Amino acid sequence: MDYEIKCYICFRKKINCLCHLIKPFDTNIQFVILIHPMEAKKEKLGTGRMTKSILKNSKLIMGVDFSLDEEVNSIIQNKENSCYVLYPGVATLNVSSDDLTPLENKKIVLFVIDGTWPCAKKMMKLSSNINTLPRISFTANHQSIFEIKEQPADYCLSTIESIHFFLSECERRGIEQLDPNHLNMLDVFKAMIAFQIKCANDPSIPSFRPNGGGYSKKEDRIKAKKWEKRKILHT
Repeated sequence: MDYEIKCYICFRKKINCLCHLIKPFDTNIQFVILIHPMEAKKEKLGTGRMTKSILKNSKLIMGVDFSLDEEVNSIIQNKENSCYVLYPGVATLNVSSDDLTPLENKKIVLFVIDGTWPCAKKMMKLSSNINTLPRISFTANHQSIFEIKEQPADYCLSTIESIHFFLSECERRGIEQLDPNHLNMLDVFKAMIAFQIKCANDPSIPSFRPNGGGYSKKEDRIKAKKWEKRKILHT
């Protein structure tokens, strides 16, 4: 095999590609993933792009301030759509515990912010058309399995984890009927994490972390103190 051959879906080298693991499936809910430019350019197959590859009824739009974005506004202004944004907060519709009557028999379009938590907060703050949408949230019963990255709080999940858990809760509450392939979302995510850990521990590649002796386990890290004072979310 030519080790320089690339996949034209994720643009990784074929030997590092995870696309063969992906089993796309359809959903009643449409997902619009708003991806920050840094996330889009830095990550060849980050959790946002991976989610887009798995969910047939989804689209990916790059930007920071979506207030004047024609595509985003056309979706919001379409009277057939019931638009929400998946974002934590006080005044949210919690799919894990609240009355979901408002979601019944509606064409739901869910906007999802994809970026680091500081970037996501900035995107929500600047995008007046997004931050005024009704919010949807859930009550997670587990912490993120994204071991390679440190989350600022226990309730913070990656994009793919958030959507997977949200869909699972919607199915449990009778709002969504899922294809069995939805379990594949976390399988692909776990494969990506294993690949990243392998790279972090491999001294023959540029991403090796010599100062940390390779990959450090989550329980051995010291959480950044900035999150003790800084607000994570745009309220």
